[in-house]
Amino acid sequence: MIIRLIVIALCSLVSLKVEAKVLEKKHVEEILPLIDEDTWFLVDLDNCMFQGAQALGHANWFYDQLQQRMEKGMTRDEAIADAYPDWIKTQKVCKVKPLEESFVPVLLSLQSKKTTIMGLTHRQPSVADSTARQVNSLGFDFSITAPSQDSFVVPAKTPTLYSQGILFVGDYNKKIDIFAAFLSIIKKSPKKIVFIDDKRKNVEELESLTKYGIEYIGIHYTAIEDSSPVYFPEVAEFQYKFLDQILSNEAALLLMKNGIK
Repeated sequence: MIIRLIVIALCSLVSLKVEAKVLEKKHVEEILPLIDEDTWFLVDLDNCMFQGAQALGHANWFYDQLQQRMEKGMTRDEAIADAYPDWIKTQKVCKVKPLEESFVPVLLSLQSKKTTIMGLTHRQPSVADSTARQVNSLGFDFSITAPSQDSFVVPAKTPTLYSQGILFVGDYNKKIDIFAAFLSIIKKSPKKIVFIDDKRKNVEELESLTKYGIEYIGIHYTAIEDSSPVYFPEVAEFQYKFLDQILSNEAALLLMKNGIK
């Protein structure tokens, strides 16, 4: 009798076990069959939902700035702190564009079905207003079906912010740590999460959500790898001279060809 009860208990535990998996996709439409009425859809921003429309202020420009500083002996954290003031300046004027024209329509379609959607980004709170402007310029608003309509800080060693349906994790924190704390604050626990990000390590980080009983599907989104390049170091350097009226790549190249310095 006791053995039978143990077997039943073990079977029950197996049935309650939730899974985590990571898939690679190059088109956002491919994720639609993975999302049902119980799903929260988490969306990364840079090089995922959108990319910079010009070289200056593109995420790859920022990564290049970090690399240059680290080659001169800075640690990664020191490089971020040193480069971020320029990132803040550029984001105030930087325009963005979707990697795939279908990305925002897919989000809008999901919102029309009342799917819970929120942004999850390593951007810092200091660019929250600029980020909201960029997202809105694409005709989208995360707050419409976000899991919380409030704005608040998630306690962490370095600044974070949840605002307008976007969780700003910051460069120094892990997405899983801040998102888990976020769930605790809003006192909600979704049955299933699908998270799309261009960096596989970020996607793999959230696999540990299963320990909270949440089914998880991570999407390593590779559209940026097939998109036409936008970031060119020499163009970004030239555009920086005209930061108050940021130039398109085409305008910058035209001025450069005509000897404007």
